[in-house]
Amino acid sequence: MNVTHSLLVKSGLLLTILTIDLAMYSPVKAEIAQKIPQTQQQLETQNKELSKQLSSPTSQQQWEQFRQRQDEQMLRQQQRLEEFRLQNQIRQQQPLGQMRQQPFGQFRQNQLLIQQRQQMEVLRLQQQLKPQR
Repeated sequence: MNVTHSLLVKSGLLLTILTIDLAMYSPVKAEIAQKIPQTQQQLETQNKELSKQLSSPTSQQQWEQFRQRQDEQMLRQQQRLEEFRLQNQIRQQQPLGQMRQQPFGQFRQNQLLIQQRQQMEVLRLQQQLKPQR
């Protein structure tokens, strides 16, 4: 009876140990099963944010784009001012009545001269702006 009793105790102990082990392991497994999707979702969110940051221009790039737009706007403004200056210069060189009587060919030639001066001025201003960048 002693051997049978010993086998029962050993079996009972083994069953108790397995039950305790299973009871301790199950909540851990359940908690892990919950945390994996949460962690995966967090990683996906972080990945999306990182992608946004990489695709959006940096502040340095934004500053350079701003400066370039400012330079282009200044160049256009200077070009318009030079055009007005040249037109005023031509108007001052000719009396008012003579401008109306001027033949079309001469008027066209003056316009071409103005356009050529403007283009030269634009090139000169562009050359001035290039070293600044």
